[in-house]
Amino acid sequence: MHKLLLAISQPVSAQLPRDFRHALQEIITDQIPKLIQQRILLCLSEALTNLIEHAKPPATEISIHFTQESDGWQLTIFDNSDAWDCTENLDDDLLTEFSDQESGRGIALVHAQSDKIDYQPGSNDTPNQLLLFWALPKVQIKQTVLIVEDNNSLLLLYKAYLIKNYHVVTALNGYQALEILSTHHIDIVLSDIRMPQMNGLSLRKKINQQSGSELIPFVFLTSQDDEMVQEQAAQLGIDDYLIKPVQKAQLINVIKRILGRSQQVYQQLTTRLDKKITDSLPATLATKAHGWRMQVASRHTGSGGGDLLLQHNFTDKTQLLLTDIMGHDDSAKFFSHAYGGYLHGLIQSMQSSQAPGYILQQLSNRALDDKLLSQVTLTCCSLQLSEAGKISIASAGHPAPLLISNDNISEIDTSGVLPGLLEDCYYESNSLTIIPGQRIALFTDGLFESAIDNTAREQLQQKITASLLSTLSLPIEQALKQVMTVFDQLTNAQPSDDTLLLLLEPIE
Repeated sequence: MHKLLLAISQPVSAQLPRDFRHALQEIITDQIPKLIQQRILLCLSEALTNLIEHAKPPATEISIHFTQESDGWQLTIFDNSDAWDCTENLDDDLLTEFSDQESGRGIALVHAQSDKIDYQPGSNDTPNQLLLFWALPKVQIKQTVLIVEDNNSLLLLYKAYLIKNYHVVTALNGYQALEILSTHHIDIVLSDIRMPQMNGLSLRKKINQQSGSELIPFVFLTSQDDEMVQEQAAQLGIDDYLIKPVQKAQLINVIKRILGRSQQVYQQLTTRLDKKITDSLPATLATKAHGWRMQVASRHTGSGGGDLLLQHNFTDKTQLLLTDIMGHDDSAKFFSHAYGGYLHGLIQSMQSSQAPGYILQQLSNRALDDKLLSQVTLTCCSLQLSEAGKISIASAGHPAPLLISNDNISEIDTSGVLPGLLEDCYYESNSLTIIPGQRIALFTDGLFESAIDNTAREQLQQKITASLLSTLSLPIEQALKQVMTVFDQLTNAQPSDDTLLLLLEPIE
């Protein structure tokens, strides 16, 4: 199968990466898993930015094709600059030189976030082609049911009932069941009570004593309609007790109900744990420090990764760390907390203020080496504030801060590879002096991306930028409130991504 989903071409401009990203985002549907969608959009943005900023001579026209294949999705980027094969080994001298020019950003990310990458140099009549591919995820494995039954006929019957919807594992007695439980992932156990060698009651007792198995849902299937036996079974903490003969619909409904309830309980516990961890890592921000006023506001979707802002005041400087942890599922939220804990410990343990670039280097090295922290993608902006409007900024894949002056808004030049992609990354700290009457806005990408389509996103960015400029004369608290009111109005108070906006200004 080969299905063209998007074909777009445009003369090169500073707006091209954003325009192409939004166009691609419009046609990506829920049929593509969220994580793969994110990887596709990241690779597109970085590959285009890499081409526009570093290709020599510069490309004058860039096109993209996005296709659905039988085994995944392919993005092809066409350009008319000189050919440069970015699929060579990352240790190759040419690639290393190119990575140095772009502070390691772009090519390394594309390599890391795509499943397959290929490059076809162009000729006089054909453009260069960069092909990126993402494979279909493996088919979700069916939930596994362990049936423990010494009657072989009933064993085969129950298996026939369930085989269409579940992966079924069988055992003839309790000893076999315990062995299976020690070597297989089991989602639910169905067990007879009366069996030779080890009966169902003894099996349940043994499972209750085993760490890692005691929470597996458990159902008794028995021909004994005996109140004493039922009471013994109930005392062992079971989920249901079915009297034989058991009908197919009855058995399937019980399994669905129990597994559904188990997932519901898991979600509730996850939510509680999420709240407890979040409350233990408060994003407290002093409103004044070392000659600066600061105000922050945030909006949360309630799922996935999240935005994190950390502050630590030293004798002569204030250190800030703004992080956007990506992802949209429960695991992303867990990794968000893991990163939050690490970053909180990192910044609190410093004996003195450190250059922003150095902090990002430490973060990147840890993200590369640590098996836990390497499981997620994040962007980060590190800042150091001191008296007389002095500020130093370094970025690891984060949106560029905005400098707001009386007559215009401009981006502050910061760039750097996402943490954890390359060994010994160097992050340059950009130092500047902000004068009274100017402000700096730092934000996560949800501020400009939280809209339903391309038109709405453009409007969102224009309106937010205009609001940041028009509120420059207002007190910083009032300005922030007004900007976020505009944001809430344009997103109907339902942003598609977590959003954080931090405003800073020197005190006169």
